[in-house]
Amino acid sequence: MSLPFAAPTDVLIVGAGPAGLHAAFYVGLRGLSVRLIDAHSEVGGQLSALYPDKLVYDLPGSPSARAADIVAALKAQLAPFGPDYRLNELAQTLTETADGWTVTTDCGAYPAHAVIVAAGMGALLPREVRLGDQHPDVRTGLAEPSTFEGRAVLIVGGVPQAVQAALDLTAADARVTLTHRRALFRGSPAQLAQLETLRQSGHLNIQAPTEVEQLDETGAWLRTGVDLRHVAADSVYVANGHLPDLSALQRWPLGWQGEYIPVDAAQMTRLPGVFVAGDVSLSGGDFKLLSVGLAQAALAANHAAHHVNPALKARPGHSSDRRLPQPGE
Repeated sequence: MSLPFAAPTDVLIVGAGPAGLHAAFYVGLRGLSVRLIDAHSEVGGQLSALYPDKLVYDLPGSPSARAADIVAALKAQLAPFGPDYRLNELAQTLTETADGWTVTTDCGAYPAHAVIVAAGMGALLPREVRLGDQHPDVRTGLAEPSTFEGRAVLIVGGVPQAVQAALDLTAADARVTLTHRRALFRGSPAQLAQLETLRQSGHLNIQAPTEVEQLDETGAWLRTGVDLRHVAADSVYVANGHLPDLSALQRWPLGWQGEYIPVDAAQMTRLPGVFVAGDVSLSGGDFKLLSVGLAQAALAANHAAHHVNPALKARPGHSSDRRLPQPGE
Protein backbone atom coordinates (compact mmCIF):
# COMPACT_ATOMS: atom_id res chain seq x y z
CA MET A 1 0.00 0.00 0.00
CA SER A 2 1.52 3.34 -1.08
CA LEU A 3 1.49 6.21 1.36
CA PRO A 4 0.08 9.61 0.38
CA PHE A 5 2.70 12.27 -0.35
CA ALA A 6 2.27 15.63 1.36
CA ALA A 7 3.25 18.90 -0.28
CA PRO A 8 6.99 19.49 0.18
CA THR A 9 8.34 21.90 2.79
CA ASP A 10 11.69 23.62 2.99
CA VAL A 11 12.60 21.92 6.27
CA LEU A 12 11.17 18.86 8.01
CA ILE A 13 11.83 18.40 11.73
CA VAL A 14 11.58 14.97 13.33
CA GLY A 15 10.58 15.60 16.93
CA ALA A 16 8.42 18.39 18.35
CA GLY A 17 10.11 18.73 21.72
CA PRO A 18 11.81 21.96 22.88
CA ALA A 19 14.72 21.57 20.45
CA GLY A 20 12.39 20.79 17.55
CA LEU A 21 10.07 23.70 18.34
CA HIS A 22 12.97 26.15 18.68
CA ALA A 23 14.55 24.90 15.45
CA ALA A 24 11.20 25.38 13.71
CA PHE A 25 11.05 28.95 15.03
CA TYR A 26 14.38 29.79 13.42
CA VAL A 27 13.34 28.13 10.16
CA GLY A 28 10.23 30.32 10.13
CA LEU A 29 12.26 33.39 11.08
CA ARG A 30 14.39 32.82 7.98
CA GLY A 31 11.26 32.87 5.82
CA LEU A 32 11.12 29.15 5.09
CA SER A 33 8.30 26.63 5.49
CA VAL A 34 8.54 24.00 8.20
CA ARG A 35 6.79 20.77 9.17
CA LEU A 36 7.19 18.87 12.46
CA ILE A 37 6.57 15.14 12.94
CA ASP A 38 6.15 13.60 16.37
CA ALA A 39 4.99 10.19 17.57
CA HIS A 40 3.32 11.73 20.62
CA SER A 41 -0.18 13.22 20.61
CA GLU A 42 1.04 16.65 21.76
CA VAL A 43 4.12 18.79 21.25
CA GLY A 44 6.73 19.31 23.96
CA GLY A 45 8.56 16.00 24.08
CA GLN A 46 9.71 14.99 27.54
CA LEU A 47 8.44 18.23 29.07
CA SER A 48 4.88 17.37 28.06
CA ALA A 49 4.88 13.59 28.27
CA LEU A 50 7.00 12.95 31.37
CA TYR A 51 6.89 15.94 33.73
CA PRO A 52 4.60 18.78 32.59
CA ASP A 53 3.87 19.81 36.19
CA LYS A 54 7.51 20.03 37.33
CA LEU A 55 9.40 23.29 37.74
CA VAL A 56 12.45 23.88 35.53
CA TYR A 57 15.10 26.17 37.02
CA ASP A 58 17.73 26.33 34.28
CA LEU A 59 15.74 28.00 31.50
CA PRO A 60 17.80 31.08 30.59
CA GLY A 61 16.24 34.26 31.94
CA SER A 62 13.60 32.49 34.01
CA PRO A 63 14.05 31.82 37.76
CA SER A 64 11.54 28.96 37.47
CA ALA A 65 8.95 27.78 34.99
CA ARG A 66 6.55 24.85 34.75
CA ALA A 67 7.57 22.48 31.99
CA ALA A 68 4.11 22.75 30.41
CA ASP A 69 4.37 26.54 30.41
CA ILE A 70 7.74 26.37 28.64
CA VAL A 71 6.17 24.25 25.92
CA ALA A 72 3.23 26.63 25.60
CA ALA A 73 5.62 29.58 25.21
CA LEU A 74 7.73 27.81 22.58
CA LYS A 75 4.59 26.90 20.64
CA ALA A 76 3.26 30.47 20.85
CA GLN A 77 6.62 31.83 19.66
CA LEU A 78 6.45 29.54 16.64
CA ALA A 79 2.76 30.11 15.83
CA PRO A 80 3.18 33.23 13.61
CA PHE A 81 5.06 31.13 11.05
CA GLY A 82 2.24 28.64 10.51
CA PRO A 83 4.07 25.35 11.10
CA ASP A 84 2.53 22.11 9.88
CA TYR A 85 2.26 19.67 12.81
CA ARG A 86 1.93 15.95 12.11
CA LEU A 87 1.36 14.35 15.52
CA ASN A 88 0.73 10.72 16.40
CA GLU A 89 3.00 9.76 13.50
CA LEU A 90 6.16 7.72 13.95
CA ALA A 91 9.03 8.59 11.59
CA GLN A 92 10.19 5.38 9.95
CA THR A 93 12.32 5.81 6.82
CA LEU A 94 14.62 8.43 5.31
CA THR A 95 15.10 8.42 1.53
CA GLU A 96 17.27 10.73 -0.56
CA THR A 97 15.56 12.45 -3.49
CA ALA A 98 16.65 14.81 -6.25
CA ASP A 99 15.43 17.79 -4.21
CA GLY A 100 16.47 16.66 -0.74
CA TRP A 101 14.91 13.99 1.44
CA THR A 102 11.62 12.22 2.10
CA VAL A 103 10.66 10.96 5.54
CA THR A 104 7.87 8.41 5.73
CA THR A 105 5.73 7.69 8.76
CA ASP A 106 3.00 5.18 9.40
CA CYS A 107 0.59 7.72 7.84
CA GLY A 108 2.31 9.49 4.97
CA ALA A 109 5.41 10.56 3.07
CA TYR A 110 6.89 14.01 3.67
CA PRO A 111 9.40 15.49 1.22
CA ALA A 112 11.65 18.37 2.27
CA HIS A 113 14.81 20.10 1.10
CA ALA A 114 16.45 19.57 4.50
CA VAL A 115 15.75 17.48 7.61
CA ILE A 116 16.51 18.19 11.26
CA VAL A 117 16.46 15.23 13.64
CA ALA A 118 15.44 16.50 17.08
CA ALA A 119 14.20 13.21 18.48
CA GLY A 120 15.47 13.60 22.05
CA MET A 121 15.75 10.20 23.74
CA GLY A 122 13.47 8.74 21.08
CA ALA A 123 9.80 8.56 20.20
CA LEU A 124 7.80 8.65 23.42
CA LEU A 125 5.53 5.65 23.02
CA PRO A 126 2.87 4.62 25.56
CA ARG A 127 3.82 1.89 28.01
CA GLU A 128 2.28 -1.49 27.37
CA VAL A 129 -1.23 -1.92 28.76
CA ARG A 130 -1.55 -5.13 30.80
CA LEU A 131 -5.24 -5.25 31.55
CA GLY A 132 -6.17 -8.05 29.19
CA ASP A 133 -8.17 -7.84 25.99
CA GLN A 134 -11.70 -8.36 27.27
CA HIS A 135 -12.82 -4.77 26.75
CA PRO A 136 -13.43 -3.68 23.13
CA ASP A 137 -12.06 -0.12 23.45
CA VAL A 138 -8.87 0.26 25.50
CA ARG A 139 -6.78 3.28 24.51
CA THR A 140 -3.37 4.76 25.33
CA GLY A 141 -4.26 8.05 23.63
CA LEU A 142 -7.42 10.10 23.26
CA ALA A 143 -9.11 11.59 20.23
CA GLU A 144 -10.97 14.90 20.24
CA PRO A 145 -12.87 15.07 23.59
CA SER A 146 -16.13 16.08 21.87
CA THR A 147 -16.32 12.62 20.27
CA PHE A 148 -16.93 11.14 23.73
CA GLU A 149 -20.02 13.23 24.50
CA GLY A 150 -22.55 11.12 26.39
CA ARG A 151 -20.19 8.16 26.68
CA ALA A 152 -18.90 6.53 29.86
CA VAL A 153 -15.11 6.76 30.03
CA LEU A 154 -12.82 5.15 32.61
CA ILE A 155 -9.44 6.87 32.99
CA VAL A 156 -6.70 4.85 34.67
CA GLY A 157 -3.64 6.76 35.93
CA GLY A 158 -2.40 9.52 38.17
CA VAL A 159 -0.13 11.44 35.78
CA PRO A 160 -0.98 14.99 34.62
CA GLN A 161 -2.21 13.63 31.29
CA ALA A 162 -4.83 11.56 33.13
CA VAL A 163 -5.96 14.60 35.12
CA GLN A 164 -6.21 16.80 32.03
CA ALA A 165 -8.09 14.09 30.16
CA ALA A 166 -10.60 13.88 33.01
CA LEU A 167 -11.12 17.65 32.89
CA ASP A 168 -11.42 17.77 29.10
CA LEU A 169 -13.80 14.82 28.84
CA THR A 170 -16.00 16.09 31.66
CA ALA A 171 -16.21 19.46 29.90
CA ALA A 172 -17.26 17.56 26.77
CA ASP A 173 -20.18 15.98 28.69
CA ALA A 174 -18.68 12.52 28.95
CA ARG A 175 -19.45 10.46 32.07
CA VAL A 176 -15.97 10.14 33.55
CA THR A 177 -14.54 7.89 36.25
CA LEU A 178 -10.92 8.65 37.17
CA THR A 179 -9.04 5.96 39.08
CA HIS A 180 -5.50 5.56 40.37
CA ARG A 181 -3.75 3.10 42.62
CA ARG A 182 -2.60 5.98 44.85
CA ALA A 183 -4.68 8.65 46.53
CA LEU A 184 -2.76 11.55 45.01
CA PHE A 185 -2.85 12.82 41.44
CA ARG A 186 -0.20 14.90 39.66
CA GLY A 187 -0.97 18.18 37.96
CA SER A 188 -0.79 21.93 38.31
CA PRO A 189 -2.49 23.54 41.33
CA ALA A 190 -5.20 24.88 39.02
CA GLN A 191 -5.82 21.45 37.50
CA LEU A 192 -6.03 19.75 40.88
CA ALA A 193 -8.35 22.44 42.24
CA GLN A 194 -10.66 22.01 39.26
CA LEU A 195 -10.54 18.25 39.72
CA GLU A 196 -11.67 18.60 43.33
CA THR A 197 -14.45 21.02 42.38
CA LEU A 198 -15.82 18.55 39.84
CA ARG A 199 -15.60 15.72 42.35
CA GLN A 200 -17.47 17.66 45.02
CA SER A 201 -20.17 18.72 42.57
CA GLY A 202 -20.70 15.13 41.46
CA HIS A 203 -19.74 15.81 37.84
CA LEU A 204 -16.67 13.57 38.08
CA ASN A 205 -16.36 10.19 39.77
CA ILE A 206 -12.93 9.74 41.39
CA GLN A 207 -11.94 6.33 42.76
CA ALA A 208 -8.56 6.47 44.51
CA PRO A 209 -6.67 4.70 45.89
CA THR A 210 -8.11 1.86 43.85
CA GLU A 211 -6.70 -1.01 41.78
CA VAL A 212 -8.16 -2.13 38.48
CA GLU A 213 -8.83 -5.80 39.16
CA GLN A 214 -9.86 -6.68 35.62
CA LEU A 215 -11.74 -5.45 32.57
CA ASP A 216 -14.76 -7.05 31.01
CA GLU A 217 -16.80 -6.27 27.91
CA THR A 218 -18.82 -3.52 29.62
CA GLY A 219 -16.34 -1.87 31.97
CA ALA A 220 -13.98 -2.66 34.82
CA TRP A 221 -13.91 -4.19 38.27
CA LEU A 222 -12.23 -1.87 40.78
CA ARG A 223 -10.85 -3.06 44.12
CA THR A 224 -10.57 -0.80 47.16
CA GLY A 225 -9.30 -2.87 50.05
CA VAL A 226 -11.71 -5.79 50.28
CA ASP A 227 -14.44 -3.97 48.38
CA LEU A 228 -14.95 -4.91 44.72
CA ARG A 229 -17.27 -2.88 42.54
CA HIS A 230 -18.07 -2.70 38.83
CA VAL A 231 -17.83 0.57 36.82
CA ALA A 232 -19.44 0.73 33.39
CA ALA A 233 -17.24 2.15 30.62
CA ASP A 234 -17.72 2.50 26.87
CA SER A 235 -14.03 3.43 26.59
CA VAL A 236 -11.01 2.85 28.83
CA TYR A 237 -8.08 5.29 28.62
CA VAL A 238 -4.89 4.07 30.30
CA ALA A 239 -2.42 6.89 31.05
CA ASN A 240 0.50 4.74 32.11
CA GLY A 241 3.38 6.98 31.08
CA HIS A 242 5.74 6.67 28.11
CA LEU A 243 9.01 5.00 27.18
CA PRO A 244 11.50 6.44 24.65
CA ASP A 245 12.21 4.38 21.52
CA LEU A 246 14.95 5.20 19.00
CA SER A 247 14.78 1.90 17.11
CA ALA A 248 13.15 3.28 13.95
CA LEU A 249 15.60 6.17 13.59
CA GLN A 250 18.63 4.00 14.35
CA ARG A 251 18.04 2.29 11.01
CA TRP A 252 18.83 5.59 9.28
CA PRO A 253 22.44 5.70 7.93
CA LEU A 254 23.59 8.51 10.19
CA GLY A 255 26.73 6.89 11.65
CA TRP A 256 25.11 6.31 15.03
CA GLN A 257 27.35 5.98 18.06
CA GLY A 258 25.09 4.30 20.55
CA GLU A 259 22.18 6.69 21.17
CA TYR A 260 23.97 9.66 19.58
CA ILE A 261 24.41 10.97 16.04
CA PRO A 262 27.81 12.54 15.20
CA VAL A 263 27.70 15.98 13.59
CA ASP A 264 30.04 18.70 12.34
CA ALA A 265 30.26 22.29 13.57
CA ALA A 266 27.05 23.12 11.67
CA GLN A 267 25.17 20.28 13.40
CA MET A 268 25.05 18.46 10.05
CA THR A 269 25.39 14.68 9.84
CA ARG A 270 27.37 12.81 7.25
CA LEU A 271 24.30 13.07 4.99
CA PRO A 272 24.11 16.46 3.23
CA GLY A 273 21.06 18.38 4.32
CA VAL A 274 20.35 16.24 7.38
CA PHE A 275 20.99 18.03 10.67
CA VAL A 276 20.63 17.14 14.36
CA ALA A 277 19.70 19.03 17.53
CA GLY A 278 19.00 18.13 21.13
CA ASP A 279 19.69 15.08 23.27
CA VAL A 280 20.34 12.83 20.27
CA SER A 281 23.29 14.97 19.08
CA LEU A 282 26.78 13.71 19.93
CA SER A 283 28.05 17.29 20.09
CA GLY A 284 26.33 17.72 23.45
CA GLY A 285 27.67 14.48 24.85
CA ASP A 286 26.01 13.65 28.17
CA PHE A 287 24.93 17.29 28.67
CA LYS A 288 21.21 16.62 28.18
CA LEU A 289 20.31 20.18 29.12
CA LEU A 290 17.55 22.39 27.78
CA SER A 291 19.99 25.23 27.15
CA VAL A 292 22.31 22.98 25.14
CA GLY A 293 19.45 21.62 23.04
CA LEU A 294 18.15 25.11 22.26
CA ALA A 295 21.61 26.26 21.16
CA GLN A 296 22.01 23.23 18.91
CA ALA A 297 18.56 23.89 17.47
CA ALA A 298 19.54 27.44 16.51
CA LEU A 299 22.72 26.19 14.82
CA ALA A 300 20.99 23.35 12.98
CA ALA A 301 18.07 25.48 11.78
CA ASN A 302 20.15 28.35 10.46
CA HIS A 303 22.60 26.09 8.68
CA ALA A 304 19.65 24.15 7.27
CA ALA A 305 18.22 27.43 5.99
CA HIS A 306 21.52 28.20 4.25
CA HIS A 307 21.56 24.68 2.80
CA VAL A 308 18.04 25.10 1.40
CA ASN A 309 18.70 28.60 0.07
CA PRO A 310 22.41 29.49 -0.22
CA ALA A 311 21.42 33.15 -0.60
CA LEU A 312 20.51 33.06 3.10
CA LYS A 313 23.60 33.43 5.24
CA ALA A 314 23.95 30.88 8.02
CA ARG A 315 24.16 33.68 10.56
CA PRO A 316 20.62 34.89 11.17
CA GLY A 317 21.41 38.38 12.45
CA HIS A 318 19.55 39.93 15.36
CA SER A 319 15.87 39.11 15.77
CA SER A 320 15.33 42.61 17.17
CA ASP A 321 15.99 43.96 13.67
CA ARG A 322 13.07 41.99 12.23
CA ARG A 323 9.31 42.39 12.20
CA LEU A 324 7.60 39.08 12.90
CA PRO A 325 4.29 38.15 11.25
CA GLN A 326 1.27 39.24 13.26
CA PRO A 327 -1.89 37.17 13.81
CA GLY A 328 -4.10 37.26 10.74
CA GLU A 329 -1.35 38.35 8.36
